[in-house]
Amino acid sequence: MRASSTPGAKNVTFPDPGDAWIEEGTYVNLEDLRKMQAGVSKDQMYDLLGRPHFSEGLFGVREWNYIFQLPTGNGDYMTCQYQVQLDDDMLAESMHWRESRCAALLDPRKDEPTRMTLSADTLFDFDSAQLSPQGKRQVADLAGRIRDDFVKADIMVVGHTDRLGSDAYNQALSERRAAMVRSALVDSGIAPMTIQSRGVGERQPVTHCEGSRSTPGVKECLRPNRRVDIKVDGEQR
Repeated sequence: MRASSTPGAKNVTFPDPGDAWIEEGTYVNLEDLRKMQAGVSKDQMYDLLGRPHFSEGLFGVREWNYIFQLPTGNGDYMTCQYQVQLDDDMLAESMHWRESRCAALLDPRKDEPTRMTLSADTLFDFDSAQLSPQGKRQVADLAGRIRDDFVKADIMVVGHTDRLGSDAYNQALSERRAAMVRSALVDSGIAPMTIQSRGVGERQPVTHCEGSRSTPGVKECLRPNRRVDIKVDGEQR
């Protein structure tokens, strides 16, 4: 079943949400969504948005469809359907929202926190909460940016895992990883009272992949879900 698009959109229809791989959608970084524009390749779209949430077919695919949970700015999230139409070269040609109020959520707000995402695969060794040498450099660089860009800041560090493993294990791992990044920020000169950390385990995926076994292909597909999000709120210089 295909649902009609919003008024004013031409030749755009949206699939029934019930046909999605993951009906509740995924959480996406607003900064990544804002990078979407005409000419973006399928590989770039995959990195920014994850794999499409619907079965679009194998050949001659001309659109990718998603369901996203977008922050409204008051602590809640809105469920939004998003479509990318592709041209003959399989590059992004146009982007569409089912509801215009979803598009409005991408408009930067004056009070909008700065959000950054670091890949857990580069921050940590496999299945570990110990920062790798590269991870230590990334966190030190992040601390430098925060000191340079903010007069004072309130920082929230949130750890995420993929869905492989038990819920309890993933929750604990996400908490340890977030706490480790917090500790590294403190070691890099950020005041400890300005930083909070928490873990949400596998509950806020940014991409959904088929397969329940921990095969190399599934692990690679789930890579965007293994991450640490940093939200920085405060007075900027």
